[in-house]
Amino acid sequence: MTYSIVVRSEAVFGGLVVPRVRPSFKVSNGELIEFLRDRLRDRGDTELGDQGDTAAGRPLFTVYVPDPAGNYNVLIGYDYASSDTVPIGDVLARVPKGVYARFEPNGDYHDPVEDVWAQVDDATASAEITRAYREEIEIWRGVSEVELLISILI
Repeated sequence: MTYSIVVRSEAVFGGLVVPRVRPSFKVSNGELIEFLRDRLRDRGDTELGDQGDTAAGRPLFTVYVPDPAGNYNVLIGYDYASSDTVPIGDVLARVPKGVYARFEPNGDYHDPVEDVWAQVDDATASAEITRAYREEIEIWRGVSEVELLISILI
């Protein structure tokens, strides 16, 4: 298990949402989440005014956002410069500046998503990190390239 500690600036995300999930590789690899990722890739990047699959090369995000009741909602989408540029009809989430443990696949698992989430479980169980249970972010740089940012307490 290897990870780094990073500070991520505030960000605005827009996209499609699935309510009441528990952050895990099972959710991330779920059929509904995969369907929504494909739909976003297919519709293109409306921020740039393009049609079709023009978002290729631009990272796609899976953002787990907690609600006051302790549930998580997952937003699958892109980051935007401001809330004004999020496409009409998309759900908007603003993630504040925060400290994260950054995980990348290390090859222990065949599935890169399962790999990063297993590393989080190991780091938490061994008390190397203390999760803050705030926003947690998967960054997809391709259909199989992923990194995971876990909010932590410092």
